[in-house]
Amino acid sequence: MTKPSLLILSLGELGTCMLEAAARSDLFDTILVASRSLTKAQERAGNAITGAGIEGYFPDIRAVALDFTSADFPRQLRDLAPDYLFSAPSMMPWWRLDQLGIDLPFAAYTPLHLSLMAQLRDQMARADCKTCWIGASYPDVINAVLNRTGHGPDCGIGNVQEPIPKIRLHVAHRLGVSPQDVRIQLVAQHAFEYYVLNATRFKTLPPHLLRATVHGKDVTDVANSVLRDPFPFPYDLHFNRVTASAGIEALRALTSETPVATHLPGVGKHLGGYPVLASTQGIEIALPDAWTLSQAQAVNHASLSWDGIEDITDDGTLIYSETTRNALHDFLGHAPETLTPDTAHQQAQTLMQRILG
Repeated sequence: MTKPSLLILSLGELGTCMLEAAARSDLFDTILVASRSLTKAQERAGNAITGAGIEGYFPDIRAVALDFTSADFPRQLRDLAPDYLFSAPSMMPWWRLDQLGIDLPFAAYTPLHLSLMAQLRDQMARADCKTCWIGASYPDVINAVLNRTGHGPDCGIGNVQEPIPKIRLHVAHRLGVSPQDVRIQLVAQHAFEYYVLNATRFKTLPPHLLRATVHGKDVTDVANSVLRDPFPFPYDLHFNRVTASAGIEALRALTSETPVATHLPGVGKHLGGYPVLASTQGIEIALPDAWTLSQAQAVNHASLSWDGIEDITDDGTLIYSETTRNALHDFLGHAPETLTPDTAHQQAQTLMQRILG
């Protein structure tokens, strides 16, 4: 049986971790490793070929020179015709900002992600090819903004998936069962993870919905009690390996012929993350009977303020919170109030000039 092809378009830390994980996943016959620098793509491909081969995996991994800002990109993408495309471009990733010691609300950095993702979106729209697009640059927010203003990613990966192993493990320890027997259903936005995977016990958590069962028996009270259990976690480069694991879980579902229950952020126009059923046929938000979609949407919308966002309108306009506006004013000398795909490039350039001095 022929397996699908995957194009990894950005080769930062997360894209490289995704390449290494995908090479060992047995999900793809062909993995295209793309970069503006063919040498970089060849070296990353060679590393993945060697490591995966040692472990007995030999997909066809090919390096490709590809620049999504070039006029020829739409034609190149049509010629490559990948079944799945993974992208996580950013003008400056979060871990680099942490290294520089810059402390702004998370929303303040959104232009650094949206600027490139909007360029890629426009190019993919011109290519008009049937590709499942996994957009991993702050997908809880960026994907909704793009999909509300035109073409956008099918889904993201990451934050809503990543606290779940902790919850399953701690519930299992409390009840004396196997973690595999614990089923979690979670609605949560980007900020939630940082309060759950943390050595500090927080009194208040970002808005969320949580349900836990063991063999059909509701154990949500136990799951709620373990959320605040201290859990030391490295928010550094190693974090990208965790997100790559979330990416492979997502791709296992997205490449399945039959629906698979998982969690995904940034599904279409929806903010935040949800339980879903995913397969080659698409992605369907799959909530427990006790939750309505409007209730889940309201929870993720209410969580935006924890990232420094006041609102994201139906037309895709991001409105910064007062806290973010004040922080940007102190940092830049002026404070933009909103962000759109059309204004993202200029805001990103202004931020980069200030960040780099």
